[in-house]
Amino acid sequence: MVAQVSGEGQTLALERAVVEHLARRDDISEAEAQARALSTLRLVAARRVELGARDQPPEHPDELDPARREQLERAALVRVWLDEVFEPSHRAADIPQRVIDQNMADPSRTRRLFHPELWFVCQVLMVPTQPADGTFVKPPSEGEAAQQWLAAANAAFAPLVARVHRVEPELVTEDGCAVLGRIVGTSEVTFAGPEQAPDASMIVRFERFAFAPSDPGNFDPQWVEAVTAGAAGPGVVGPFATGFGLHLVVVTNIEPAAFADGSLPEAQLRAAREAHLRGEIEHAWQADQLQQTLAKIRDRRVVRLSPELERGP
Repeated sequence: MVAQVSGEGQTLALERAVVEHLARRDDISEAEAQARALSTLRLVAARRVELGARDQPPEHPDELDPARREQLERAALVRVWLDEVFEPSHRAADIPQRVIDQNMADPSRTRRLFHPELWFVCQVLMVPTQPADGTFVKPPSEGEAAQQWLAAANAAFAPLVARVHRVEPELVTEDGCAVLGRIVGTSEVTFAGPEQAPDASMIVRFERFAFAPSDPGNFDPQWVEAVTAGAAGPGVVGPFATGFGLHLVVVTNIEPAAFADGSLPEAQLRAAREAHLRGEIEHAWQADQLQQTLAKIRDRRVVRLSPELERGP
């Protein structure tokens, strides 16, 4: 016994086994489990005092409808079955290897669970207006033409840049890219080119994506270096220029590497990934197995009449 509730001529004891069971079942500390159990015992004690003060005792101590009482008893039995029979035999370690292998072969799942450090970003670009055929046109890259284009782009970009910096706290959130998209949508997006080339107009583009600094792939190295050097964490970077245009980048989240390639020797990495995957799919697998188990139990309880009995005399 770890505690008791006394008063009004009654004593209710709280056993350690009950506390340990509650802590294990609800994944809480023993102190929290003990507090919950004592709270329940106090309610029981108060109810008994209330019933004891009546002239006529109730037909049932809890005054429950028989059907409701049966429902509660059945629910309690199911909970006992789950705790003592089903859950101990359906842990993460019990997931069949074939299920693990199937999930490990699913690229969409492995990309989400196992990856290098990922940067989630959105950006606004000032770029030359593209021709009707969709050909990508880079801004001038050399000499006076490049300087003139960059000066005109910075001047046109300035109001939007100022607006973005004013609301930076709203942008470094889960919905930050949606906010930036709305800002771009309510801003001017087409601008005249430099005075020396007014027909070379410029437009604003909006993009959102994720990239891995350790494996940038097709991303422009100059862009990757500018973003990663300019942000120690989520925030606004820029504007800065690359060979593709003028960029203003919002880093909304940096997700740490998770079991990335090469982070451990191959055999250890495979084992670590499988262990992580088991924990990831445990609850979904348990739910599926529970439905299958209940279906089998129902099938065993169905009485199948023979054709002779179905036809009758």
